[in-house]
Amino acid sequence: MHLKRTLIKKLIGEGKTYKEVQKIIGCSAKMISNALKWRAKPERRGRKRKTTIKMDRRITRMAKAQPMISSRMIKDSLELPVSTVTVRRRLCEANLFSRIPRKVPLLKKRHVQKRLQFAKEHINWPKEKWRNILWTDESKIVLFGPCYGPLNIGQRQNIKLSPVKCYIYNLCRKFRKAQTRD
Repeated sequence: MHLKRTLIKKLIGEGKTYKEVQKIIGCSAKMISNALKWRAKPERRGRKRKTTIKMDRRITRMAKAQPMISSRMIKDSLELPVSTVTVRRRLCEANLFSRIPRKVPLLKKRHVQKRLQFAKEHINWPKEKWRNILWTDESKIVLFGPCYGPLNIGQRQNIKLSPVKCYIYNLCRKFRKAQTRD
């Protein structure tokens, strides 16, 4: 049908009459008039969008300017007539997905300088000296293989340990295992 339509338009454009086009293609005059009137309709499926392109741009602009802002706060501050779920959908369309921020130690300049100074002082230490150090600065240290998820603690029933004790206990346990393997 598409090829016939383009052929009809081409022949009429060349100056042929309806009768001549009917003989060439073998179709009715109504088909020729319909082919000349026909225009491709834009494909529309589903419900119309609640937000306009301008609203979408405002949502993404606000999310980029303030990365820690919630979808509810965006909706309220822009006074949008849509739900927070719609705001989240627009953010996802703009490739702004919800993420959990990485936890990093809150270091001040003084802390960074002290760590750098320590590293410079101990850069030439042999491996044997480093193995004798027990690190208890609450940093996650993986000695052997991947260590994902919560720490497993060997404890008696109905006894609760504080998180600090649990962490140090597990770290010491891993350190003892490392010493026995060497």
